[in-house]
Amino acid sequence: MREQIITQISLGLISGDLKAGEKLPSTRELARRFQIHQNTVSNAYRELAEQNLVEIKKGSGVYVCENRKAVVGADLLDLIINRFFQEAAAHGFSSDKIKKRLRKRLAANSLKSFLVVESDAELRKILIEEVRAATGGKVDSTSFEEFSNDGVDESQIALIFDKTNAARQTLPPDKTCIFLKANSVPNSMTGKERPSENDLIAVVSGWEKFLELAKMFLLAARVAPDALILRSLHQPDWQNGLQTVSLIICDSAAAKEFPDDKRVRIFQLIANSSLNELRKSIE
Repeated sequence: MREQIITQISLGLISGDLKAGEKLPSTRELARRFQIHQNTVSNAYRELAEQNLVEIKKGSGVYVCENRKAVVGADLLDLIINRFFQEAAAHGFSSDKIKKRLRKRLAANSLKSFLVVESDAELRKILIEEVRAATGGKVDSTSFEEFSNDGVDESQIALIFDKTNAARQTLPPDKTCIFLKANSVPNSMTGKERPSENDLIAVVSGWEKFLELAKMFLLAARVAPDALILRSLHQPDWQNGLQTVSLIICDSAAAKEFPDDKRVRIFQLIANSSLNELRKSIE
């Protein structure tokens, strides 16, 4: 009972229910309320006074300290945990259900984040968008040079795109990574309607190599050169003429420039097999 009194008053101080300078119930009143000995209450008040949480004024009573020291460290954490369990039990939750939910929450909070390693800043933006969209996880990024020097902390999974051989030759043996595979054009366009011969097609990206690759693949698919419009997001007038096209092919990052535009088709750079591997790594 002494510990319960200390805990309840401490929780009242933390939550602000008990204000600085507020007078607490007398030892006689608390003893009568809980049907315990007055010495038990007196011992609890003395311990709270030793912690500078309350002040005992002879002939006046027990008051919350005006300048009380905050409960810190493990003491504060224990009080918060105690309060959580008390409130959960008061709402009818069983101990097993509380523990099960806590395990689930702790597991969710321990999920690792991803670190995209790529020196090309524009390609890095695209990879970040694809990984974030596929996993819903936190995604950071760095250049290949910085990664080789600084590495990756234990809370991150390093991702390297299509540089398997070069990366493995450069990385120290203690650095583990997931090497992302590149998507193929046929896989990316599976199930998509092929544009007609008279359709104007725009290719939009902030990554110059994406524009080159898309043009090469479209020409190989027998799209007429004069039916193609290439737009780099770094051009100030990149939006000019796009209202006349029937189809816009872009990467995941550039697609954010066309919200709700049904003409947009996103070419995914990372293979589905790699994205599935990332999903499993955080499950």
